[in-house]
Amino acid sequence: MVSGIKRQIGLLLMLTGLLHTAVGLFVFTKQLLPIAAEGVWNTVKEGQWERETAFWFMMFGFLLLLLGYLVNWLLKKKGISPPAAFGWLLLILSLIGSIAMPVSGFWLALPQAWILTRR
Repeated sequence: MVSGIKRQIGLLLMLTGLLHTAVGLFVFTKQLLPIAAEGVWNTVKEGQWERETAFWFMMFGFLLLLLGYLVNWLLKKKGISPPAAFGWLLLILSLIGSIAMPVSGFWLALPQAWILTRR
């Protein structure tokens, strides 16, 4: 049985994904509104740097939500931890992101990833 702070990591990852998405809606409103107004289909094309950035920022937030949901399901419904490799890969991703973009939210995932590496 998984206990302690590790049991809450899935929820924390989902909250991080929600925060990421909320920040994206605020920061990228100017880029997202035309995408929505044009019907979304095929509205992000190569070479539209601002739209591409907004799109991938939002997708990463949803990916964090998805990963958090999966981790939460494993920990709380199945009573098992995700493989340590999941935590290590998330840690590496977050560390590289924090180094490449120090003024970003990558720092938020570092402690979460570290906890996931622990047995």
